[in-house]
Amino acid sequence: MRKSVLILLAAGLFSCNSLNVSQVDSNSKIKHDGFFYYLPKTVVHVDVTVKETHFLKGPFSQFSAKFTGISNVITENSFEYSIESVDATPASIPDTSKLYYIDSHSLKNRDDFGLWLTANGCIGGLNLSKKERTDGSPMMENGSRNIGASNSEFEAFEYFATGNTRVKTDTIFEKIILDTITIEKQILQHSIIEKSLEDKAKDAADYIKLISENRMNLIAGYQEVDYNQATFERMLAELDDLMQEYMTLFTGKKIENTYHYRFTIVPENAMKNNSRFLFSFFTSEGIGNEPDSLFVDNMYYYRLVPGEKSIGISKALSNSKLPKKKGLAYNIPEEATLVIEKGSGEVMFSAVIPVCQYGITAFLPTNLRQVKFKPETGSVEYIER
Repeated sequence: MRKSVLILLAAGLFSCNSLNVSQVDSNSKIKHDGFFYYLPKTVVHVDVTVKETHFLKGPFSQFSAKFTGISNVITENSFEYSIESVDATPASIPDTSKLYYIDSHSLKNRDDFGLWLTANGCIGGLNLSKKERTDGSPMMENGSRNIGASNSEFEAFEYFATGNTRVKTDTIFEKIILDTITIEKQILQHSIIEKSLEDKAKDAADYIKLISENRMNLIAGYQEVDYNQATFERMLAELDDLMQEYMTLFTGKKIENTYHYRFTIVPENAMKNNSRFLFSFFTSEGIGNEPDSLFVDNMYYYRLVPGEKSIGISKALSNSKLPKKKGLAYNIPEEATLVIEKGSGEVMFSAVIPVCQYGITAFLPTNLRQVKFKPETGSVEYIER
């Protein structure tokens, strides 16, 4: 029984893959067939949500005080912007400076070898089952901004009380003299003319009064109809909505839209602890891409402050004698604090994120049975030997 156990162990040891991995650059020469893979590098997506408020003056705003008694109305069309939220999410892309080659000549024919790469060519794992292959890269949708031009100043206002024309009646008196008899003839002449803006405003105000009267009659039970609760509430709500819509012809209305902007940061060593321009923001214009030193408080900057977690590992590796034959390369990312702030120093966002570029690259042993990497960082998730 003991012999059979020893034989199985020996067979298991010999079945382990013995990998030979090397880094590839423009001067590298490939002598055998093999496999290439990248290690990922970190990018940071900064997502900014902006609310746009469009103030539209009513077509009858100048007559509001006269016909409705409301003087505090929107008198001109304008836009106003405000930042709703600022968020940041780390993601990964292939690091072209970290391309590695696995020499297939080092693999024995009887070895089980399965290399899993993510969709963008980064290392995902070695000898993983289908269930274990999960791409951890965050999937995010780009926001879009679409502003349609209005063909009419009053296009956003749905209701008008009457049409644009009215009937004008002129009275003409015609005198007819026959001998000593004088006959006076009265003629009514009708013509259609366009209403003035004030006439339209008066019609709208009259219609508001009519809606208000109908609303009061409904509440008072003037129709003497026993409506059920749901029907009564629906009729009342429709009258309220209709009256409010007609009121906007005088008071104006606000239309709110939400837009999403994305800015992508690729961390570099030169960025450490240094503030970089991200975007500008003005309440009258929204988001811009150009810095302006005259409006410091409207400028937004970011900076990355790396930690010191990987320093000890880096020193230990530099002081050690490493084997010439290397296994799979992997990342040990460094944590960094991302700060997004206004030019005045007010912090809008702060978070700690892993950054591959600020960490180090190391190599695994050559005879591992199974390895799973975190696709978003290229760091090791688990190892089976």
